[in-house]
Amino acid sequence: MDEQYTIFKDYTNRLIEKGKCLSNIGLWDGKMGVAIYLLHVSRITQNEKCESDASKLIDAVYEQISFDLPFSFDNGILGIGCGLEYIINQGFVTADSNEILSEIDFLARNIVDSHTINILSFSKGICGIGCYLYYRLKNRADNDDDITVLKLKEYLIYLIDWIEELIMKINDKKDYNDVYFLLVRLHKLKVFNSKIEKLLALCLHKMFDFNCQISDNYDLLGIPSLKVLKPWI
Repeated sequence: MDEQYTIFKDYTNRLIEKGKCLSNIGLWDGKMGVAIYLLHVSRITQNEKCESDASKLIDAVYEQISFDLPFSFDNGILGIGCGLEYIINQGFVTADSNEILSEIDFLARNIVDSHTINILSFSKGICGIGCYLYYRLKNRADNDDDITVLKLKEYLIYLIDWIEELIMKINDKKDYNDVYFLLVRLHKLKVFNSKIEKLLALCLHKMFDFNCQISDNYDLLGIPSLKVLKPWI
């Protein structure tokens, strides 16, 4: 047990130092992901230094975020926005996510309106937009008639239609996996489930036809370092 704790402590200390030096502020490989890891470590171990280091990283992300960044989920604006929504919903900070994320909501809606991309992947494509919308809606009540919630649900319907348009044109067969696990989550929101169920069946059929690797890439926001903490989260 002592040896495991030492390895865990060394890993955390290395990640803190890496986070300080990173120019990338994104979710998967940047400051945002390291901050979320440290917030969980702080909660698990009651280590106030980890919480302080996480706060500094989040402040740096907030100062450096720019719409010149790519929109993508992995290391772009949507992933950072999803990370902010996550830490608010987890109770790490107290804030109004509708206010903080209003501009990122607008970006997501604008991409759905414009159909400027035809990539379905979670990391850099349409599934990343879907994951962002999912986290924005997952803790809202079904009967929540807040204008922000209603607008997000409206654009979620448009996004599901967009996925249906592109799903038969998939070039990378691994995208069926990303679409499937996104749809599994969206089904929980009870928005347009008749269409979602149809697309789920199609994805499963294609995944078996092409012998695709089946892996839930959305687990823990896709942040690699959080896998170390999964037993305690």
